[in-house]
Amino acid sequence: MIDANPVPRLKRYAPGLCQTAHVHEAAHLSLLLAGSFEETDSRAARTIAAGRAGLRPEGLRHAVRFGGAGAVVLTFAPPPRADGRPALVDPAWSPVLPRPRLRRLVPLLLEGGAAGQEAAWDVLALCDDKPAPVRADAWLQGVRDRLVEAPGDASLTDMARRAGRHRVHLGRAFLAAYGETPSAFRRRAMLDRALCLNAQGLPAALAAIDAGFADQSHFNRACRELYGLPPGRLFRLAA
Repeated sequence: MIDANPVPRLKRYAPGLCQTAHVHEAAHLSLLLAGSFEETDSRAARTIAAGRAGLRPEGLRHAVRFGGAGAVVLTFAPPPRADGRPALVDPAWSPVLPRPRLRRLVPLLLEGGAAGQEAAWDVLALCDDKPAPVRADAWLQGVRDRLVEAPGDASLTDMARRAGRHRVHLGRAFLAAYGETPSAFRRRAMLDRALCLNAQGLPAALAAIDAGFADQSHFNRACRELYGLPPGRLFRLAA
């Protein structure tokens, strides 16, 4: 029976953790707040980045390998249907949700109750398992990988120079391939890393510096801009 007042849960996954094929007994929705993972199920193998929401129906069997920073995932029960039928039938993932949607949806999901249910319906509407394919040259994929692995140490101008490209060319190519400018992607990657480190027990001030933020206040502002809440309150609400 689906809980009519679902309580969101924040799950933390260690860097590089591998989960062999397993079955989910209960349907749920997931929103990847930070980090990344590779998922394989009966349909396909895919890489899931922060900011994507997923539908996980009852009985889903999949294997998961988490990225080098680990992951922070918000999970919650699907909203109940009036006719009693399952709200989730097929697995699917949304594209990376833009900042305004994340900033509005996450606080509502954490609030729970009627507001949380309405937000969960919106997450369902945003999920689509047919994202546009990403086509990126090897040099551009290398830039993206570097931004994910060490966003605080990455100079976009230096990366463009090493790739033999002009900084403007890098910006245009990155936007065309990934739907986001490299500077915005770098900021999101810094937040991913800081949230993952903080979730694993590193104090927020140290997590902020490791990820490339000037200080903890900078980290707090970035989290509030993307998710509508500072990291401390985000973790407390979903404890």
